Parts: sequence; structure tokens; C-alpha cells
Amino acid sequence: MFQTLDTFDTTFSADSVEWCTAEGFEDIFVCGTYQLLPKANENLIACNNLERNKRLGRIYLFRVISDKNLLLKLLQQLDTVAILDMKWAHIKCFDNKILLAVVNANGFLQIYELMNKEENLYLRNIYLKLISEILVNERKDFALALSLDWSTGKRNDNNNSEVKITVSDSQGFVSLFRLIENGIEKITLWPAHEYEAWITAFDYWNTNIIYTGGDDSKFLCFDTRIGTTSPTNINLSHNAGVTSLHCNGKKEFCLVSGSYDELLRIWDLRNLRKPVTAINLHGGIWRLKWDPYESKHLLAACMYNGFFIVNCNDLKIPKIIAEYKEHKSIAYGCDWSYLKKHCDPKKKSLINENVMLVGTCSFYDHVLKLSSVTFKN
Repeated sequence: MFQTLDTFDTTFSADSVEWCTAEGFEDIFVCGTYQLLPKANENLIACNNLERNKRLGRIYLFRVISDKNLLLKLLQQLDTVAILDMKWAHIKCFDNKILLAVVNANGFLQIYELMNKEENLYLRNIYLKLISEILVNERKDFALALSLDWSTGKRNDNNNSEVKITVSDSQGFVSLFRLIENGIEKITLWPAHEYEAWITAFDYWNTNIIYTGGDDSKFLCFDTRIGTTSPTNINLSHNAGVTSLHCNGKKEFCLVSGSYDELLRIWDLRNLRKPVTAINLHGGIWRLKWDPYESKHLLAACMYNGFFIVNCNDLKIPKIIAEYKEHKSIAYGCDWSYLKKHCDPKKKSLINENVMLVGTCSFYDHVLKLSSVTFKN
């Protein structure tokens, strides 16, 4: 089912792949990296800045181009501090802006805008521009911002609805922000987990609800309407740290969780006492992504066991239908392309109703791969 189309050496360890959702830009995606500065170079940094500067990163902006095959074209390389997570807003915000949120090892939430300038009739200059940033956790020193989610997962272009972002950090805190015209505004910050809060996610059907997962093995639910002092639900069914959560934007009350315990769990949000079912993917599950069209297939990054596609059309009987073992290191980042329905004529000959594109990346071998996935009728 998987066929590798192109490969890119990211130099630094790769941990995040996120595909642009905006119409007309579905051939654009980003890859984020995380690199610890070698100890031999640490003396180059002033001691009082060491903790905040010893983790380096890059954001790569790519475009998929078509020749005889689909290939990667690097549009931009941004040198940054280490990147932990990135996600595009599911909808355009404020005067049709295409926005990318990034969380980094310095503990900041950053907002980049995808700029599109036509140099001439035949040339477009596409690049990312940093437009706003805010420190996530002012209560704790050296908190790494670990994950983020936008409230826009239902892809409803309702300009009257408030756009929010939730962020989790290495001190166990979770924070909530709102997007405003001139930047980001913090709504609240609260201690959620005893150890690292690896993941945070909105309920896309009710964005007052935020789910979190931590290294304390807890899967928590918070209702921001009644405050965040205590969770409204505590689930202890995971046997190790909870590392991935993703709400289904097409099926209400459906959410999936991943854990170091290697089990993919499917939840009915009306009953969080126990999952609907679970399936062992035989690797710690770092990322889970619903496919962007029907949301019945999951793409899973399973750390030491590669990448999988799981058919969840029947939520009670999920089935592994494809695996990808071309990466030689920890499988961390993955995402589906949005190119299937909207693409230029050259790409349409290479993508059809049974073919989708995915991006995957791995850590110590610093590899990014573009692949096609063919589904059987």
C-alpha cells in the first residue's frame, strides 16, 4: 500500500510533519526538528542562557511538485530553537490568513502566517513569517512546550466563533489561548498532570472541553466553562504515559488515544470509563491522525515499530491495513496530505480516489519521506 516517492535529510532529528489544510495550498507542508546541542559546544553559550538555548531546531517548508513522479521541493528553511509540535489552523482566520502554530523547547507558542506573493505571472513566493509569540508557562522555569491543538477541527468557517489553541508542557501544565487580530491572548493556565503533559486536544464538537494525557498515565477531561481546578473525568486505563489524542471531526463523540503501552484505544466520549476497543500496535504511539476526508482511517506513528494505517470504519473492530517500515529510527511525525480532492491537473494524474499522500519522519536518522498510499476498493 505504501510507496516511497521522495526522501529528504533534515540534518537535525525530525519529529513533526504537518500538512497545510487551506484550499489552493494542499501541496504545502512543514517538517520540524529537534536537536540537542553537543556537550562540546555548550561552553559557547553563556551559563545563564544554557537551558533555554541548548536545544536547536529547524522548520522546513516544502511543496510537492510533479514531474514524472511527485517530488519534494524545499521552499524555506527557518533556524529556530527545537520544535516539539506544529499544527495548521483548519480554517483561514482574520482576513483569510493561513496560520501555523508552533510550540518549542523555549516554552513559547508561536504563530506563523503562510505568505503568498506573486513575483510575476509564473512565479509565486511562498514562505512563513512569524507574526506573534507568547510564553506558555510563566509559573515554571524551563518548561518545554510539548503539544498543541486548534479548536477548529470541524473545519467550520464561522467567522463569529472564537478560535482557540490549547498547549501542554513538560511541567505538567496545560494552557488555553485565544487568537486575536494582533496576536495571541492567554485565557488560563493550570496544573493538570504530575509529570510531563505529553498531549492536549480539543473536543472539536464542543470546544469548551479539553482532553489531556500525561506521563503519569492519566487521561483527563476538563470543562473550561466550570473551571480547570479539577478534571471532570479521570481515566486510569492506560498502563504507561498517554502520548497522543485526536478527536474525530466527522464523527461526534469519537476520540482516539495512544500510549507508551502500545495500545490504540478508541473512545466514545459519552462513556469515558472504558474504551470501545483497543488494538496493540506493538510500539509506543506518539502520533495519531484521522484522515482528512472521511475520518475513518488512522495514521499512527509507533516509535520503534514504524508507521501504520488502521481502518476504523467499524469502531468496534479496528483493522491494521498497512504498515510502513522504511524508517530506521524512532517514528515520531506523520500526517495525511489534503491533495486528494483539490490539486492541479498535473498532480491529478498521480492522485485519484484510491490514492493519498502521507508525510512521515524519524528521529535519529533525521529522515523525512513522502509516500503514496493506495487503498483497495
